[in-house]
Amino acid sequence: MIREEGKNGTVEILDDRLVRERKKRIGKTDVQTIPLRSVSGVHHDRKTLGTDLVRLDVGPVSYEWKVKNAEEMVAELHSKIFSDG
Repeated sequence: MIREEGKNGTVEILDDRLVRERKKRIGKTDVQTIPLRSVSGVHHDRKTLGTDLVRLDVGPVSYEWKVKNAEEMVAELHSKIFSDG
């Protein structure tokens, strides 16, 4: 579960892509698939109080999410991006 720009959503990390879903209005969902090979950076901003931030850079676009288990998400992204396969 993530929070992006005040909206709840989910990010699913698969072997070759990341699927981002964000709730819009009632009954509407914004779904986007991001290939992991196009990700240029993953940043983890640790907060003393509040929820940690994870920023994903994809070319000129950046996605910033508030994530409860940010360390696990960043570790999983790094393992998928930098794996030998």
